[in-house]
Amino acid sequence: MVKKSVRIEKGELNIVVSLTGNNTDSLMEQAKKAAASEADIIEWRADYFTERDTVSEFSQCLTSLREAIGDKLLLFTFRTKEEGGLSDISIREYHELCLAVAESGKIDLIDVELSRIDFLGREFIKELKDAGVKVILSFHDFEQTPDDPTLIYRIGMMNQFGADIGKIAVMPNNLQDVLRLMGIITKARAFNQLPLAVIGMGELGKVTRISGKVTGSILTFAALDTPSAPGQFAVDQIKSLIDALTISE
Repeated sequence: MVKKSVRIEKGELNIVVSLTGNNTDSLMEQAKKAAASEADIIEWRADYFTERDTVSEFSQCLTSLREAIGDKLLLFTFRTKEEGGLSDISIREYHELCLAVAESGKIDLIDVELSRIDFLGREFIKELKDAGVKVILSFHDFEQTPDDPTLIYRIGMMNQFGADIGKIAVMPNNLQDVLRLMGIITKARAFNQLPLAVIGMGELGKVTRISGKVTGSILTFAALDTPSAPGQFAVDQIKSLIDALTISE
């Protein structure tokens, strides 16, 4: 079976659906639903998972997930509490977990929080990429939308550290924030060509989740059952909304 690939060309938008099961049974049930959905990429939000006393338990679960999702791409994410996740681990544990998962051969992409790179360094990203996975460096702000220079700076950091994809997910507080977000990828192109996923959370940010083919964002995140971030659309409705906003050239 040939797996899908991440589409990074202009005008392409990959739908990511997140699995949030807290145990193996619920996770596998979600995985089967996700495999039959419109999603291009399935994200395992491992911070929701409670059966994780050891790294080997993550690895065992990955094997089952890999079989369940078929030709879909698998993204591994452990979102820390600092950036909106449910759990927290030390820097050392984060390093060990991410590297073990990357070296398992079961995943295609891994999300690494930009805030952790100050401690883990560029060599950590190289280790992950040497294991054959694409690295998404992510930045989240659940309170506000930072000004454009700050966002451009974050994107520059992602590029310098060697990310394959940069992810910005922030909370707009007014319409101006939304409009700035929808134009930030064009502004960032003046400095580097890093493929980007730019998302506004909450009700105001919903339009950013379906306008990627217009703005240049290459990933959008949808909910299977429980949303993993505020403002997510259900996966069974998001494709029709994206198609409705697609501009034919």
